[in-house]
Amino acid sequence: MAMFRIFLFALALITLPIVKAETATRYIRESGPVELRTGLAKKDKTIKRLAPGTEVELLKLNPKLGFARVQLATGESGWIASRSMTTEAPIAKPVDTAAETISPEAPSKTPQQLQAEINRLETELIAVHQASANVLRIQAERDQLQESVIAQRKELETVLRDKNALTDDQKQAWFLIGGSVLFAGILLGILLPRLSVRRRGQWNSF
Repeated sequence: MAMFRIFLFALALITLPIVKAETATRYIRESGPVELRTGLAKKDKTIKRLAPGTEVELLKLNPKLGFARVQLATGESGWIASRSMTTEAPIAKPVDTAAETISPEAPSKTPQQLQAEINRLETELIAVHQASANVLRIQAERDQLQESVIAQRKELETVLRDKNALTDDQKQAWFLIGGSVLFAGILLGILLPRLSVRRRGQWNSF
């Protein structure tokens, strides 16, 4: 009897992982993503959305409400609808390697073609460098022209100031000359009649 119990205990230990792997591991059905929630109520927070084929570990099953508590491989756990799970693992889709397969008919470039491509790229690079140098040269010439324009403007302003000052001096000189001439004319107008009277008196005394 004792040997029979030991045999049953050993058999249970051997078959327990297999039963657990078959009954506890579940997969999300292909019908669509499933919300993993913190509880059974609608107000409970959604932890994440589980994509079809996601493997979960069944922790607790509530057949009356139709929900199951599961745990992800990351350690996160929550509640999902029990009908969204299946015991069948998703079938791996074959990878289409046609795009990765190199066609034997695809021609490879010859060394001459590769050298021609290198020469073309080097020519374009030289053109880009020349264009950059031209841009820098044009910018330097533009700066020099701007400085020349500023210097010419300053010189023009100086010449205009000197011209205005000279014009003012000339106006003052002409004003003085005109005033002097006018004063001389007035003085002669006063003195000439007196001189003529004196000369007549002298002639009359002879």
